[in-house]
Amino acid sequence: MFLVYHPDIFCEVSGECLQPTNTNVKKKHNQNSLADFGTIFVEENNNFCGKGNWNGCGQRELPGWIQHAADSISGFQDQCNLHDVCYSNCDKTRTQCENEFRKDMFGVCNGDWSCEFLADLFHTGVSELGEDSCLADRKRAQCSDDGQNKCFL
Repeated sequence: MFLVYHPDIFCEVSGECLQPTNTNVKKKHNQNSLADFGTIFVEENNNFCGKGNWNGCGQRELPGWIQHAADSISGFQDQCNLHDVCYSNCDKTRTQCENEFRKDMFGVCNGDWSCEFLADLFHTGVSELGEDSCLADRKRAQCSDDGQNKCFL
């Protein structure tokens, strides 16, 4: 007897100047058959043009499964991606990135207090721990010293 594993699968669709979009999850997909996700509409977003990197919610150093769990539990993947790209923007201060991140998360909460509580936790996390990530992204984007200095709160 052998074990047959049918994982839950999804795809992220992204590209230059396209905001990443996830397909619906196919539960217990048979790996021996083609997965048809249908037509996926991906929104053009100028924030995703250029040198920016994104990885959803969580630091790049974390294993992908933890990032996917944080995205799924929070529902803030789009907001986290925009926040990641903001860190690569040499013209923005980190304070601007953190404030936009909180505002964007609250925008999807629609007044739900538990969602807003989670948004505040994420916001506090990046406010307290985001400096190194901001600096790394600015260096990757080849920002000047002035651009890198905007990472300091």
